[in-house]
Amino acid sequence: MVSEKEILEAFDLYLSEENLELYDLNIVDYPSISRVEVYIVSDNEIDIDLTSRLNKQFQRLLENMGIEKGSYEMIVSSPGIERKLKTNRHFELALGELVKIKLFEPIEDEYVLEGYIESSNEQDIKLIVNSVEVVINFSNIKSAKIEFKQFKEKVKG
Repeated sequence: MVSEKEILEAFDLYLSEENLELYDLNIVDYPSISRVEVYIVSDNEIDIDLTSRLNKQFQRLLENMGIEKGSYEMIVSSPGIERKLKTNRHFELALGELVKIKLFEPIEDEYVLEGYIESSNEQDIKLIVNSVEVVINFSNIKSAKIEFKQFKEKVKG
């Protein structure tokens, strides 16, 4: 049986040849695999033609690994506006963005911080919260996602 790591590496290699970047890969119900969700980022527009072509190519890659076509649902998409931030690379891609971060341990009695990512390195991120710089170690981040308040305000109003 092919491993999740082997699937990730095959998809990542294919995308790099296409000048695209794998943002996230979610394999549901491994090893039986009921759904494969592939999220990609690009400097260029990600449209339906691109995602359809990638969908077919990823299915071919999985078939070559012995995973039967049609035994799972394949989803190929951009990660969306309010995407989750899980890796150092995700935070790098979100520099300057408004984010909401939930912490394991509070910083100045706060478990939830909202601010703009100023910088990111392998150990921590610098977040600007109400004009104050806050350094957050990655090990203290429970969850993080980009906030898109303009959309929420339009929906409410």
